[in-house]
Amino acid sequence: MSKKIPANDATPTSRSRRQLIGAAGLMAAATAGAGAAAAAAVAPSPRRTTAAAGALALPADGRVNVKDYGAVGNGSTDDTAAIERARDVVFASVNSNGWLTHHLYFPAGVYRVTKADALLPQLGPQLRNYVIEGQGKRSSEILFDAPLVSGDRFNNNLMTAAGRLRQFRVREIGFRSARAGLSWLFAWSAVNDSNQDFAFDDVEWRGPWERIIGLDGPSDSNLNSEWSFNRCHLTNDVVLGDAFLHSGMSPEFAQQDQFLNFWFRDCKFEYKSGTLLRFVKGGYINVYGGSWIHTNTDPQVPSVFFDLPAQSHSNTVKTLVVIGVRFELRSTSSKLLNCGWDAKNGSLTFISCTDAAWAHVSSVGPLAFPVTYRPRNGDMPFVKWQSCQLMGRHESYATVNRDRLLFEQCNTLNATAATFVVQR
Repeated sequence: MSKKIPANDATPTSRSRRQLIGAAGLMAAATAGAGAAAAAAVAPSPRRTTAAAGALALPADGRVNVKDYGAVGNGSTDDTAAIERARDVVFASVNSNGWLTHHLYFPAGVYRVTKADALLPQLGPQLRNYVIEGQGKRSSEILFDAPLVSGDRFNNNLMTAAGRLRQFRVREIGFRSARAGLSWLFAWSAVNDSNQDFAFDDVEWRGPWERIIGLDGPSDSNLNSEWSFNRCHLTNDVVLGDAFLHSGMSPEFAQQDQFLNFWFRDCKFEYKSGTLLRFVKGGYINVYGGSWIHTNTDPQVPSVFFDLPAQSHSNTVKTLVVIGVRFELRSTSSKLLNCGWDAKNGSLTFISCTDAAWAHVSSVGPLAFPVTYRPRNGDMPFVKWQSCQLMGRHESYATVNRDRLLFEQCNTLNATAATFVVQR
């Protein structure tokens, strides 16, 4: 069932489902049997897709191998058509409960993809249990080599989830962008066309990207929620034009506060520059362990790990908990945290963390301000640093409730405890 979007949501960067359907043209009806013949063309529908012609029998191990459908995996051959054939077989493997029974599998190799949305077309039925898996993140890699197309954020994505993914999994595989401006996944979610329950395990991203993940939706946005990142990796050649994860890309829609619940566990984000996490409309964010590094040393190139702009938010969606993470910032323009959250319903906690790896470098440590508090309305949220080792100094633009900023058993390496926070 398609969802009607109010006309005022149909902006260049906030596309309605009706626009998407018109752009998609005719689509073919899904075929659920093994060895299915090509499906007949039907009128456009947001709940129909295309089944592969001449599909092989579904394998007993549950893996649809892209090489069985013609993929070469040598890094230069265009494997797009073969991958789409295998993908459509996976999409047709629907059981009586509406769940996919088979996974899209990439054995060792580098698979060149030259078309946007090759792994997930914008339109089609909602998919449950769509799994993309490889043989290991340095063994199986998808090289995204599509040409750039001008236009809105629905373009230039390897995957565009226009309200159609539930229980989505990606694991043991790498992705590399061939050029700046390309993005990995764009998730557009409304009340009746939502995305939910995503998990990424041992996934690696390389090269320049506009963004890895963008979360957006219309005025009735909902869900785009429950995202888990486990042992994921950004390499040191990654440059982010926008962010690794940009949640709330249309902040004028208050309903995007419903994009919440994010978990990061033991990730290694060692990348060159750009914003890692941008939560414009808040979130409930938990980070456990890992190594987060900005490798850039040029003070003219700013980067930030946590960007929390000053916006109005609902209760319970301004919570950040970070435990046991080692941050490394190698220039004075690198930031651990830009905090615009405000008021007593905002809470940020850092426990047993350090950003002090470069505290001994005279051109970085003593001169750095890794954390800035610029709360909305000047009202400081509850912020606590416990048992942390901290570099440089923190700066605060708070005008009220400054005592909500607490440091407990912390070691400030470049300033005394009394001079560590600079009030602007």
